[in-house]
Amino acid sequence: MRRQRGLRAVLLAVAVACTTALAGSVQAHAAPASGPAAAAADVGPVQLRYTGTGGGPLNIAQRAAVEAALAQATATGFNASQCRVTNGTDFQQVGGYWTSFRQITCVGEPAVGAAQLSLYRYLKPGKDHLSSVWHVPDGYNREGGMGRLYTAATPGTHPLYLCVVRGDHFVSGEVNCEGQQYVTRLGWVLSNPQPGVASAPLYRCLDAGRQLFESNDPNCEGQTVGGPLGYTLTG
Repeated sequence: MRRQRGLRAVLLAVAVACTTALAGSVQAHAAPASGPAAAAADVGPVQLRYTGTGGGPLNIAQRAAVEAALAQATATGFNASQCRVTNGTDFQQVGGYWTSFRQITCVGEPAVGAAQLSLYRYLKPGKDHLSSVWHVPDGYNREGGMGRLYTAATPGTHPLYLCVVRGDHFVSGEVNCEGQQYVTRLGWVLSNPQPGVASAPLYRCLDAGRQLFESNDPNCEGQTVGGPLGYTLTG
Protein backbone atom coordinates (compact mmCIF):
# COMPACT_ATOMS: atom_id res chain seq x y z
CA MET A 1 0.00 0.00 0.00
CA ARG A 2 2.86 2.39 0.78
CA ARG A 3 4.36 1.67 -2.64
CA GLN A 4 1.01 2.34 -4.33
CA ARG A 5 0.60 5.64 -2.49
CA GLY A 6 4.16 6.50 -3.43
CA LEU A 7 3.43 5.92 -7.10
CA ARG A 8 0.33 8.11 -6.95
CA ALA A 9 2.26 10.84 -5.15
CA VAL A 10 5.09 10.73 -7.68
CA LEU A 11 2.65 10.90 -10.57
CA LEU A 12 0.84 13.86 -9.04
CA ALA A 13 4.18 15.56 -8.38
CA VAL A 14 5.15 15.12 -12.02
CA ALA A 15 1.83 16.60 -13.16
CA VAL A 16 2.18 19.51 -10.74
CA ALA A 17 5.72 20.19 -11.93
CA CYS A 18 4.57 20.22 -15.54
CA THR A 19 1.60 22.48 -14.90
CA THR A 20 3.87 24.80 -12.91
CA ALA A 21 6.10 25.18 -15.94
CA LEU A 22 3.06 25.99 -18.06
CA ALA A 23 1.43 28.31 -15.54
CA GLY A 24 4.54 30.29 -14.62
CA SER A 25 4.18 31.90 -11.22
CA VAL A 26 0.59 30.79 -10.61
CA GLN A 27 0.36 28.99 -7.27
CA ALA A 28 -1.85 26.01 -6.39
CA HIS A 29 -4.05 26.44 -3.34
CA ALA A 30 -4.87 23.69 -0.89
CA ALA A 31 -8.34 23.65 0.67
CA PRO A 32 -8.36 26.48 3.26
CA ALA A 33 -8.54 25.68 6.95
CA SER A 34 -12.08 27.03 7.08
CA GLY A 35 -13.12 25.30 3.85
CA PRO A 36 -14.29 21.83 2.84
CA ALA A 37 -11.32 19.91 4.20
CA ALA A 38 -11.94 21.37 7.63
CA ALA A 39 -15.68 20.73 7.51
CA ALA A 40 -15.15 17.15 8.59
CA ALA A 41 -12.02 15.60 10.03
CA ASP A 42 -12.38 12.36 8.09
CA VAL A 43 -14.86 12.88 5.25
CA GLY A 44 -15.29 16.01 3.18
CA PRO A 45 -18.69 17.27 1.97
CA VAL A 46 -20.37 17.23 -1.40
CA GLN A 47 -19.81 20.70 -2.86
CA LEU A 48 -21.43 21.52 -6.20
CA ARG A 49 -22.08 24.62 -8.31
CA TYR A 50 -25.12 25.30 -10.46
CA THR A 51 -25.79 28.07 -12.97
CA GLY A 52 -29.28 29.39 -13.78
CA THR A 53 -30.49 31.81 -16.45
CA GLY A 54 -33.42 34.25 -16.29
CA GLY A 55 -34.90 36.94 -18.49
CA GLY A 56 -37.19 39.99 -18.21
CA PRO A 57 -37.01 43.18 -16.14
CA LEU A 58 -33.80 43.14 -14.10
CA ASN A 59 -35.26 42.09 -10.74
CA ILE A 60 -37.39 39.38 -12.34
CA ALA A 61 -34.48 38.11 -14.46
CA GLN A 62 -32.23 37.86 -11.41
CA ARG A 63 -34.83 36.04 -9.36
CA ALA A 64 -35.60 33.66 -12.23
CA ALA A 65 -31.88 32.88 -12.63
CA VAL A 66 -31.55 31.97 -8.95
CA GLU A 67 -34.70 29.87 -9.05
CA ALA A 68 -33.43 28.00 -12.12
CA ALA A 69 -30.15 27.23 -10.36
CA LEU A 70 -31.96 26.12 -7.19
CA ALA A 71 -34.18 23.80 -9.26
CA GLN A 72 -31.05 22.02 -10.47
CA ALA A 73 -29.71 21.78 -6.93
CA THR A 74 -33.04 20.41 -5.66
CA ALA A 75 -32.95 17.73 -8.35
CA THR A 76 -29.59 16.62 -6.94
CA GLY A 77 -30.97 16.47 -3.40
CA PHE A 78 -29.90 19.79 -1.89
CA ASN A 79 -32.28 22.18 -0.17
CA ALA A 80 -32.15 25.97 -0.39
CA SER A 81 -30.59 26.35 3.06
CA GLN A 82 -27.49 24.48 1.83
CA CYS A 83 -26.97 26.88 -1.10
CA ARG A 84 -25.85 30.46 -1.58
CA VAL A 85 -25.35 32.74 -4.56
CA THR A 86 -21.64 32.97 -5.34
CA ASN A 87 -21.55 34.71 -8.71
CA GLY A 88 -23.80 36.65 -11.07
CA THR A 89 -23.82 38.57 -14.33
CA ASP A 90 -26.52 40.72 -15.98
CA PHE A 91 -26.78 41.79 -19.60
CA GLN A 92 -29.18 44.51 -20.74
CA GLN A 93 -31.03 43.82 -23.96
CA VAL A 94 -33.22 46.04 -26.16
CA GLY A 95 -36.34 47.56 -24.58
CA GLY A 96 -35.37 47.18 -20.94
CA TYR A 97 -35.13 43.39 -21.17
CA TRP A 98 -32.32 41.76 -19.21
CA THR A 99 -30.64 38.37 -19.30
CA SER A 100 -29.25 37.29 -15.93
CA PHE A 101 -26.94 34.46 -14.94
CA ARG A 102 -26.59 33.35 -11.33
CA GLN A 103 -24.24 30.73 -9.92
CA ILE A 104 -25.02 29.09 -6.61
CA THR A 105 -22.77 26.85 -4.54
CA CYS A 106 -24.32 24.10 -2.42
CA VAL A 107 -22.37 22.36 0.32
CA GLY A 108 -23.33 19.47 2.58
CA GLU A 109 -25.12 16.17 2.27
CA PRO A 110 -27.66 16.05 -0.59
CA ALA A 111 -30.60 13.71 -0.10
CA VAL A 112 -29.59 11.13 -2.68
CA GLY A 113 -32.03 8.24 -2.86
CA ALA A 114 -29.76 5.86 -4.77
CA ALA A 115 -27.32 3.64 -2.89
CA GLN A 116 -24.84 3.91 -5.76
CA LEU A 117 -24.03 6.46 -8.45
CA SER A 118 -22.24 5.89 -11.76
CA LEU A 119 -18.77 7.34 -12.17
CA TYR A 120 -18.21 8.80 -15.64
CA ARG A 121 -15.11 10.22 -17.26
CA TYR A 122 -15.45 13.45 -19.23
CA LEU A 123 -13.12 15.31 -21.55
CA LYS A 124 -12.82 18.99 -22.33
CA PRO A 125 -11.11 18.61 -25.73
CA GLY A 126 -7.47 19.53 -25.62
CA LYS A 127 -7.63 20.70 -22.00
CA ASP A 128 -8.77 18.42 -19.20
CA HIS A 129 -10.19 15.06 -18.12
CA LEU A 130 -12.70 15.09 -15.28
CA SER A 131 -14.26 12.07 -13.53
CA SER A 132 -17.46 12.56 -11.53
CA VAL A 133 -20.76 11.07 -10.39
CA TRP A 134 -22.28 14.59 -10.44
CA HIS A 135 -23.05 17.09 -13.19
CA VAL A 136 -20.03 18.71 -14.84
CA PRO A 137 -19.40 22.21 -16.26
CA ASP A 138 -20.30 23.05 -19.83
CA GLY A 139 -17.71 22.08 -22.42
CA TYR A 140 -17.03 18.59 -21.09
CA ASN A 141 -18.06 15.58 -23.19
CA ARG A 142 -18.74 12.18 -21.65
CA GLU A 143 -16.19 9.54 -22.66
CA GLY A 144 -17.56 6.52 -20.80
CA GLY A 145 -18.43 4.87 -17.50
CA MET A 146 -15.94 3.46 -14.99
CA GLY A 147 -18.28 1.64 -12.62
CA ARG A 148 -20.27 2.88 -9.64
CA LEU A 149 -19.53 4.35 -6.21
CA TYR A 150 -21.49 3.95 -2.99
CA THR A 151 -23.22 7.13 -1.84
CA ALA A 152 -22.57 6.35 1.85
CA ALA A 153 -19.81 4.71 3.83
CA THR A 154 -19.90 0.91 3.63
CA PRO A 155 -17.59 -1.64 5.30
CA GLY A 156 -14.49 -2.19 3.21
CA THR A 157 -14.70 1.15 1.41
CA HIS A 158 -13.01 4.55 1.49
CA PRO A 159 -14.16 7.91 0.09
CA LEU A 160 -12.96 9.38 -3.18
CA TYR A 161 -12.71 13.10 -3.90
CA LEU A 162 -12.51 15.23 -7.00
CA CYS A 163 -9.60 17.65 -6.80
CA VAL A 164 -7.89 20.11 -9.13
CA VAL A 165 -4.40 21.47 -9.60
CA ARG A 166 -4.07 24.43 -11.99
CA GLY A 167 -7.09 23.42 -14.02
CA ASP A 168 -6.19 19.72 -14.15
CA HIS A 169 -8.82 17.61 -12.34
CA PHE A 170 -7.91 14.35 -10.64
CA VAL A 171 -9.43 11.85 -8.20
CA SER A 172 -7.88 11.26 -4.78
CA GLY A 173 -8.57 9.13 -1.75
CA GLU A 174 -7.33 11.91 0.54
CA VAL A 175 -9.66 14.60 1.85
CA ASN A 176 -6.86 17.19 1.70
CA CYS A 177 -6.46 16.43 -2.03
CA GLU A 178 -2.75 15.75 -1.47
CA GLY A 179 -2.18 19.45 -0.87
CA GLN A 180 -4.18 20.61 -3.90
CA GLN A 181 -7.61 22.24 -4.29
CA TYR A 182 -10.71 20.41 -3.07
CA VAL A 183 -13.67 20.26 -5.47
CA THR A 184 -16.18 17.76 -4.06
CA ARG A 185 -16.71 14.33 -2.58
CA LEU A 186 -17.63 11.72 -5.17
CA GLY A 187 -18.58 8.69 -3.08
CA TRP A 188 -17.12 5.52 -1.59
CA VAL A 189 -15.07 2.94 -3.48
CA LEU A 190 -14.08 -0.58 -2.46
CA SER A 191 -10.62 -0.62 -0.93
CA ASN A 192 -10.08 -4.19 -2.11
CA PRO A 193 -12.06 -6.70 -4.20
CA GLN A 194 -14.77 -8.44 -2.16
CA PRO A 195 -16.02 -12.00 -2.65
CA GLY A 196 -19.27 -12.10 -4.60
CA VAL A 197 -19.11 -8.39 -5.50
CA ALA A 198 -18.41 -7.58 -9.15
CA SER A 199 -15.86 -4.78 -9.34
CA ALA A 200 -13.15 -3.23 -11.48
CA PRO A 201 -9.93 -1.48 -10.46
CA LEU A 202 -9.69 2.27 -10.86
CA TYR A 203 -6.29 3.75 -11.68
CA ARG A 204 -4.72 7.19 -11.72
CA CYS A 205 -3.00 7.84 -15.02
CA LEU A 206 -0.97 10.54 -16.75
CA ASP A 207 -1.29 11.17 -20.49
CA ALA A 208 1.33 12.35 -22.96
CA GLY A 209 0.22 15.93 -22.43
CA ARG A 210 0.97 15.60 -18.70
CA GLN A 211 -2.71 15.69 -17.78
CA LEU A 212 -4.08 13.42 -15.04
CA PHE A 213 -7.02 11.11 -15.74
CA GLU A 214 -8.64 7.93 -14.37
CA SER A 215 -9.13 4.57 -16.04
CA ASN A 216 -10.16 0.97 -15.34
CA ASP A 217 -7.32 -0.20 -17.59
CA PRO A 218 -4.27 -1.43 -15.61
CA ASN A 219 -2.13 -0.14 -18.50
CA CYS A 220 -3.81 3.29 -18.41
CA GLU A 221 -4.76 2.97 -22.07
CA GLY A 222 -1.13 3.09 -23.09
CA GLN A 223 -0.28 6.09 -20.91
CA THR A 224 1.69 6.36 -17.66
CA VAL A 225 0.31 4.33 -14.74
CA GLY A 226 0.20 6.02 -11.36
CA GLY A 227 -1.32 3.32 -9.15
CA PRO A 228 -4.76 2.11 -8.00
CA LEU A 229 -7.41 4.29 -6.36
CA GLY A 230 -9.76 1.44 -5.36
CA TYR A 231 -12.36 -0.79 -7.00
CA THR A 232 -15.60 0.48 -8.49
CA LEU A 233 -18.78 -1.62 -8.56
CA THR A 234 -19.70 -3.18 -11.89
CA GLY A 235 -22.38 -5.80 -11.14
